[in-house]
Amino acid sequence: MLHTPSRIGLAVALVVAFAVVWSLAGRGRWRARFTDRFVLGVPWGTLVTVAVVVGFYLLAQSGLRHWSAPVVYPFVTWSYFYPTGILTAGVAHGSPGHLLGNMLGTLAFAPIAEYAWGHYPPSDRGRTRLGLRDTGGLLARPVVRALVVFPAVLLLAAFLTAAFAAGPGLGFSGAVFAIAGLAVVTYPVTTLLALVAASALGTVYRAITEPVVRAGIEAGGPSPPPWASIAFQAHLLGFLVGVAVGAALLSRRGRRPALDRVFLATLALGLVQALWLLVWVDGETFVLYRAAGVALVALLSVLVAAAAGGSHRPLPKPLSAVPRRPKRRHLAAVWLFLVLVAAATGIAAVVMEADLVGLGVGVLVLAAVVLAVPALPPLLPDRLVASPVSRRWSAGAAVVVAAVVVAAPAVPLGFVVVADDAGVPGGTAVEVRDYDVAYGENVTPPRDTLVDFGNETDPVNVTGVIVESGDRELWGVAVREESLAFAGNDTVVLGGLGWRETVDANRTGWTVPGNDTVYAVDLTHEGATTRSFRSAPSTADVLVDGRRVAVAPTTDGFELRVQANGSTVGTAPIPAANESASVGDLRLETRVEDGTARVVAVADRTEVQVAARETYD
Repeated sequence: MLHTPSRIGLAVALVVAFAVVWSLAGRGRWRARFTDRFVLGVPWGTLVTVAVVVGFYLLAQSGLRHWSAPVVYPFVTWSYFYPTGILTAGVAHGSPGHLLGNMLGTLAFAPIAEYAWGHYPPSDRGRTRLGLRDTGGLLARPVVRALVVFPAVLLLAAFLTAAFAAGPGLGFSGAVFAIAGLAVVTYPVTTLLALVAASALGTVYRAITEPVVRAGIEAGGPSPPPWASIAFQAHLLGFLVGVAVGAALLSRRGRRPALDRVFLATLALGLVQALWLLVWVDGETFVLYRAAGVALVALLSVLVAAAAGGSHRPLPKPLSAVPRRPKRRHLAAVWLFLVLVAAATGIAAVVMEADLVGLGVGVLVLAAVVLAVPALPPLLPDRLVASPVSRRWSAGAAVVVAAVVVAAPAVPLGFVVVADDAGVPGGTAVEVRDYDVAYGENVTPPRDTLVDFGNETDPVNVTGVIVESGDRELWGVAVREESLAFAGNDTVVLGGLGWRETVDANRTGWTVPGNDTVYAVDLTHEGATTRSFRSAPSTADVLVDGRRVAVAPTTDGFELRVQANGSTVGTAPIPAANESASVGDLRLETRVEDGTARVVAVADRTEVQVAARETYD
């Protein structure tokens, strides 16, 4: 009842507050600033980009009809052999919160980057009211720069960061970090204000959508730490790409921002936006190297500041005191020769060892490229690289090299294939077009890379609801074992361009005193239920008149097996609530106590609990 009045009051308060400030601050000054760079004073490119990303979520991912449960699997970068995922992962999102976070970041940082780019070319002073030039090429037209060029660059950044993400990736966040990188080197102080504005926009949005929140004490299901699922490598790659583009734009425009401002803004941005995340995953163990990550951000801030606001003075000459010093070209040639010899020697050694060949060769080639970069400027023609090389140019080149180093490890990880007969051992699959869904326990993922990483470590087996699609090179856990055991049920959303279907997973289990829990997982699709998995039977560690009782899942339920002298003497389905069944003179009753069904074995005057129904939250 309070939601509508709360929303109205919030809207009125915001409108009044902004109207008062707008009238007192002098709207003419702000309008002049915006119209000097934007057509009609509006960042059209930012709005077009947001519309494309949100539109993809609403239409392609079925978010319009299923806002909280979009179609995700067909739009993930599972492999380079699945081009649909590579092309769409940068604009697809996994949830409303995922989409909201990236769009708030885009609305905060993209107008700054668009302002730096400008709808009008720097030399253009003749424009009409709608920003249509009378002369000039197509790319010089303000409407094209605003509605086509700028959105295309942002979408290209999303594509690149998704294509070179280490492992399966999803989301526009790589592009958001690229936008932030461009913004922080061109307008550092404004970017810090935008950082605060992004948080403020999030608060306002939540105040509108959830004006009143009531919460109690609730337990949550087991899950990895929240930072373990963040694509920190794609974020760092996007940021470096944005910095490189921003530094090039500054150089072309002849601008040089204050180095200290760029450093402080980059440091603050990196710390607040968790650019310091360095995570290593080892099976079910997640390691966060926080101190090393913060140190990396500090050093990176120095490099970014030098690339944006560094001096144009040439690099110092360490051999200037030598009477007969060699020429720079000679030193560069010798260095390049040594790098090539060292790389060739290392590659030969790796090939002879025949262990981790692909990974070893890749690392050596990447190291050779990085070490060869300092030798290139003296060897290139002067028309390509000004001589001598300036400190600012060197820092910019270092940023580009860093971006290559960050992106390179993702390439071998992207050449992933799934075996044609992958399936899920021990589980009965439900087929939904090109997808197979099944529950598996302790299953080895049948994913192989075309680059040989060797066999130094054993594969990590997984348990849970597994989704497989050979056409999409997809094989992964959709619902973890711990999550299903906690909640009891979950829904797997499948689909593709133009279609969406769901598979419901339900777990039913019985805890057995002194032994493992017995459970079964049923999958329901379009009203048809399939028992996908049955665990092994489990025997209660109690004796009733010299007999034991085991619980075993069947094709459509559970049964009790009475054992004597190591053999089964009789079976009976688990009785319904408040009913009983008999196996010989042993009576088996299902009683409901405190909302939980319990199976009790009764013989003469002896009563022993042999099983209790699992409960879920």
